[in-house]
Amino acid sequence: MEWVLGVGASVIVAFCTAYFAARAELAKLREELKFDYSVEKVIRHLLNHPEHRKRSFSVIRHHLRGFETDNDLRMALMRAGAVAFDSDDLGEVWGLLERNERDIT
Repeated sequence: MEWVLGVGASVIVAFCTAYFAARAELAKLREELKFDYSVEKVIRHLLNHPEHRKRSFSVIRHHLRGFETDNDLRMALMRAGAVAFDSDDLGEVWGLLERNERDIT
């Protein structure tokens, strides 16, 4: 009978340990993804402006500082649903795919 209590206690301790470890990992993951979500939200806001279907990369970089490289910012733009275009006067410009589908050739 005592061994049953020992096994039961071990199972309860193992379950609690796993449960709290999973909760801690989930909280850590949420915190990491919060930044990515915020960046995508800002990008979509910039690219949804009613007067600007496309924005130059330099304007986007001005508003979204802190990326180590330009390519890191480009990856964030693509995750937000943006596509790149070349403009004669502005150089590299970006716009949301759903707002610029007709310009894709």
